[in-house]
Order: sequence, then C-alpha cells, then structure tokens
Amino acid sequence: MVSDNDALRLRRLVFYASDIDRINAVLLGFVKKANAQSALVIDKEGHMVARQGFFKQDSSTLAALVSGSFASTREVARLLGEPEFRVLFHQGQGQSIHITLIGERTLLVTVFAGNIKAGMIQVLCKELSAQLEVILSDAQTRKPQEGANEGLGKNFSDEMKNQLDSLFGNL
Repeated sequence: MVSDNDALRLRRLVFYASDIDRINAVLLGFVKKANAQSALVIDKEGHMVARQGFFKQDSSTLAALVSGSFASTREVARLLGEPEFRVLFHQGQGQSIHITLIGERTLLVTVFAGNIKAGMIQVLCKELSAQLEVILSDAQTRKPQEGANEGLGKNFSDEMKNQLDSLFGNL
C-alpha cells in the first residue's frame, strides 16, 4: 500500500518554462492589481513553483512554513468534520498573509500590508485562483511528450558525449 506522501510524490507535477511563464504573468498582474507585497505558488510539500513581488525574508522558508501550517490546519478541519479548509488568513499589525488551496496540491500565498483591505485581497485571490487552476490543470493533464520540445534537444546525449570526449578524450 502506498502512503499519501508517496502517492503525492508519484503524482508530482512537471512544469515546463511555458507553464512558469503563464503562472508568473498572472501572479505579476495580481501583485500590481492588489498592491500586494508578494504572491507565491507552492506545492503542499512547500516547494516553490513561482513567485512575484518583493519579500524581505527568504521566500523558500516562508513556503516551507506555510506548507507545514496548512498541513496542521488540515487536521484541525478534520477534527471539526470538514475535509479541509481551502482558505487561511493570518492578520498582523503591519503585514498579513492569505493562503488559498488551488486544486488539491497547490497553494497560493499572498503577503500584503496591513493597510490593504483583507476583503479586497480575498476577492482578488479568488479570481487569481481560478486563473491558476486552469494553468495547473493544463500542466497536470498534459501528456509528457507534449512539453518535450521545451526540454533537451533530441541529439543532446550525443552532443554531450562528443563534448566530453573532446575535453577528456575517449574514456
């Protein structure tokens, strides 16, 4: 039997440059429209997918901590009879954070100043989530060979072998 974590690893999404470009474009538009400090797309394990905006601290650390917080909150939801909470909000004096579950495996993390209305962020995050869900769904349903032209060239192995041979001789 495969554990939930192992199953998630087996189903991990593969993103091509065009996917990241699409994600970054909608994130950048959102950051400008919402006047947010930053917006991150991470997976539930805390791996960074994309980010836009400015964050003073290490965004990788933020991604890992948000992921852990979301996992903990999922257990709280189950105790209350909910499958999980899809939106989390933490309000601070100077900064706040809004976390939205997109699909089943991805989180949108928005960091914004305390002077920005939380209701406006929530509405804009809902719009952004719908846009991101389309992009992530496209990536998830794409057959592996559909993005192959964005990877290494067909002759990469031969070219690499030739380059190594020219540097180090035939080993």
